[in-house]
Amino acid sequence: MARVADLAAIIVISFLLTFVWTTAAFDSWTAVFAVSVAASVMAAVTVVYISRGAKKNCSRDRFELECAIRPPSYLIGLIRAVANAPSTGFGEDHILTPDAVIFAAAKLSPLGMSELNAFSVKAEKLGRKRAYILAIAVDRRAYRVAAYFGVRVTRVRLRTVYRWLKKHDGLPDLKRIKQKFSFAALFEAVFRRANLKNYLFSGGMLIAVAFLTPLRIYYLVFGSISLIMALLTLTPLGKGPFGEEHVLDTLVVPISEDDASPPPVPPSADGTSSPPEQETNTHSDAPSRE
Repeated sequence: MARVADLAAIIVISFLLTFVWTTAAFDSWTAVFAVSVAASVMAAVTVVYISRGAKKNCSRDRFELECAIRPPSYLIGLIRAVANAPSTGFGEDHILTPDAVIFAAAKLSPLGMSELNAFSVKAEKLGRKRAYILAIAVDRRAYRVAAYFGVRVTRVRLRTVYRWLKKHDGLPDLKRIKQKFSFAALFEAVFRRANLKNYLFSGGMLIAVAFLTPLRIYYLVFGSISLIMALLTLTPLGKGPFGEEHVLDTLVVPISEDDASPPPVPPSADGTSSPPEQETNTHSDAPSRE
């Protein structure tokens, strides 16, 4: 009941806010009511869509990321929990069917030639000429390696695995990762030295257009802001980092002269500590007699 009341309140507030501002923009009451109703409906649909997305135990992007950062046995375990065919065999990174082998190879980067070479060799050892690879992406040039082994390789997208697990209620309970807002990261991205050319170009274009349009003040203000941002990238703000160097400073403790102690003496061969022997000069200053 509380959710219904919140949704109704959002619809009413959206309608009233839109109604107040559209009366100043339109002379026709029909247009005012039409825009207000459309805005309230859009607000309601957005809230319902976001709330449904928050209830999902596992989104597709979250599933792909989890499979990429975990070992292949994680994805194999999810499939094994659903599969019930008696003729199926499971390994740490593969699934054996009567006529094919399925490899779990979800990685953050596309699979290259070395990975497909290893899978082709393993498919031959397992006695399979048909191989499926569960992966996010595969480099097209890598398929040429499988042709030398006579193994037919096909990539199966993780989105297909996601839909299959969802159909059989086999998705893991993975909550959405909340990313915290960081002002340091924002300042570093805004004032990065690499943004200098972008600020200069946009500022120069805006100021140039200011002399060709009636909206001169508008373009001059935003052009000046862009040029000021370009100047700030040339200051220490553009060098960064913002506070992260203090982490390394904690690794060094300042030592005063009173606390300074001589370095430890290394133990000798018999296990006792003895001061290092002074080096003796083996060269004699006396002239040699022939």
